[in-house]
Amino acid sequence: MKNATTIVITPGDPEGIGPEIVWKTLSLKNDKYKDINLICIGATKPFSKLKPLANLSFIAAPTKSNTKCLAGFQSGWAIEKAVSLLLEKKAHALVTGPIHKERLNLGGYHFNGHTEFLANLCKTKNTTRKATKKATMLLANSKLKVSLLTTHVAIKDVSKHITYENIFNTISNTSIALKNWWKIKKPKLAVCALNPHAGENGLFGTEEKAIIIPAIEKIKKLYPSFGTISGPYPSDTLFVKHLNASKYDAVICMYHDQGLIPVKLIDFANTVNVTLGLPIIRTSVDHGVGFDIAKKWIANPSSFEAALDLAIKLAIV
Repeated sequence: MKNATTIVITPGDPEGIGPEIVWKTLSLKNDKYKDINLICIGATKPFSKLKPLANLSFIAAPTKSNTKCLAGFQSGWAIEKAVSLLLEKKAHALVTGPIHKERLNLGGYHFNGHTEFLANLCKTKNTTRKATKKATMLLANSKLKVSLLTTHVAIKDVSKHITYENIFNTISNTSIALKNWWKIKKPKLAVCALNPHAGENGLFGTEEKAIIIPAIEKIKKLYPSFGTISGPYPSDTLFVKHLNASKYDAVICMYHDQGLIPVKLIDFANTVNVTLGLPIIRTSVDHGVGFDIAKKWIANPSSFEAALDLAIKLAIV
């Protein structure tokens, strides 16, 4: 498969359900991926007793480390190795399994999650381009796409991150992705408010009046190519209106749970996490490591399959 599309897979924490959902997807749907060159990077022990697959090769993570958590180290090492292959143009896309963020940090990789880690790797390892602007987390299924202005940030700190620069960055990354990957010529974007009832003209908070509204108006004036941008809307009604009428191509959310609760309620099993604003294609599952069900062989691989399918689609766009 010399000229085949090459997809790199990092299963995530080797003690979670990542290896299981990877193997289930690739073995049960092997005909679907028979023309794709698949490279799995990470701890190989979870796969040692499983049936080999003709189009799946492995790059093994080290089995020893001087860190406090070997599994966390292996997770981080795999991501680092995968990104280097993509930046060297030796692969077309990356699909990641779930990591445990505390264990990742104990393993020596001090990041709050994949999005922040990947942005850092792309900035520091790709010497042929300028520093990557802040990456954006987008969650997508067939009915809803949400982009997050903040990701793994404590609720008490969210308002500190609501700036013109971050609003611009999130809208820009989302618009570019919708145009380039989903072929939407003029995206329709809705922006969520931070406060209840969009602040009620400052009664419940001033972020809308002082920052979000001026930012939207400035972006609309200076960057009409981004598409139609409206808001800020109270999130408790925005998602209902969107789902009833399919009004928007994506919704810009101020914080993590504001976006992830509705998108997962709609279709948890088939929602995919996509990182925007990177020089590489990266998709991921929308769930965690599942330590409580690991090794019971009952994990649902649907989200990984959806992530793999989207990565392949974006790689050949």
